[in-house]
Amino acid sequence: MVATVDVTQAQYFIPEIWAQTVIPILRRYIVIAPRVYRDTDVAAFSRGDTLHVPYPGTLAASDKAAGTAYTLAQPSGETEVQVVLNKQKAVSFIVEDVVRAQSNQDLIQVYSEASAIALAEQLETDLWTTAVAETNTTGAAGTDLSASALRTAAKTMTDNLCPSDGRVLVVSTKDKLALQADTGLTSYFAFTQTQAVSEGNLGRLYGFDVFESQLVPTIAGTPVETDNIAFRRDGLILAMRGLPDVPQGMGAVSATVRDPESGIVMRTVMAYDATYGGVRVTFEILYGTKILQDAKVLLVKS
Repeated sequence: MVATVDVTQAQYFIPEIWAQTVIPILRRYIVIAPRVYRDTDVAAFSRGDTLHVPYPGTLAASDKAAGTAYTLAQPSGETEVQVVLNKQKAVSFIVEDVVRAQSNQDLIQVYSEASAIALAEQLETDLWTTAVAETNTTGAAGTDLSASALRTAAKTMTDNLCPSDGRVLVVSTKDKLALQADTGLTSYFAFTQTQAVSEGNLGRLYGFDVFESQLVPTIAGTPVETDNIAFRRDGLILAMRGLPDVPQGMGAVSATVRDPESGIVMRTVMAYDATYGGVRVTFEILYGTKILQDAKVLLVKS
């Protein structure tokens, strides 16, 4: 008798299903990536390619006199941002027991979550590396964040002509605890941010939407320096592109999907691996990061 493969069994060989399982999980683990300027497309590129992303820069207003032509504004600053797609991150593994895979509805979820966490850490770490290269700084190493430090950070960004709306602050786990314990914020949390406190979040403070990340980098020394980051969406750019599909007849199937919510573009490849006697599953992302405008990024040391 010839065994048949039904829809439930076939899902273990459809790359789109795996990708669509990983992306929602990945979305939950990223903090910076969804909140920066994004330029994403499923078009196929290769590692090392350079994207030319148009960006308007700063325009100036001019007088208009009666009977005269308008003065054309000339953008100052970069009008084209070049972003190199120099980051290609992948998670690849073998599902050896295909029969067990077909009988275990949770297998996709288990592998997907582990893969999403690994990719999220790589993506966020690379964004941190770009952000902490910023030369605008405030705060002092070895001094936990406080209400006063946040007010100073807000003033610094305003003095740098960064618009007040849409500002984000991502802090370390230790600085989140310090802010929650700050006596200057106790009443504020108790009376205006009750929902945030009940959920263990910080909510909005001094014009910043505050988020916590366990990936905030530190620099060894005496004292240790913790590099929190404040930014506006158009201060940083994350550019993502798809990778080429595997050519037909090569013994593998692939699919590239884009998440409209987070902008994540991911290629999934599945192929039988004769060496290991199982199906190799690979998730890959290709991207580049860059600071767009210095005035809209601030390193907040603690």
